[in-house]
Amino acid sequence: MPAPEYVNPEKFKVVKVLYNHNDFSVALGTWTPSNEQIIGMRWNDGEDGKGYPKAFGNPQWFVVSNDIAKNTLSGLLTSAHISNTQYLDILETLKSL
Repeated sequence: MPAPEYVNPEKFKVVKVLYNHNDFSVALGTWTPSNEQIIGMRWNDGEDGKGYPKAFGNPQWFVVSNDIAKNTLSGLLTSAHISNTQYLDILETLKSL
């Protein structure tokens, strides 16, 4: 299965993985062509090792709107599965959305 930081399809480039636990990841990335910073999510498991979502067999990120991203990131702040660094990264990301 690809590590989430290496899933970089053409339009979404990972800047930082904010959460990665139990095969589920949330990342801050940039969206081409606008270079806008956005949040993407994905499952890293799967029988073929490419996780979900994928397009034409290639691993992808599911991009969410800022409103949903803010709620998701706020919820992650209460997770026992994030490090202090991830906590600070999530807070910083929330400020920028």
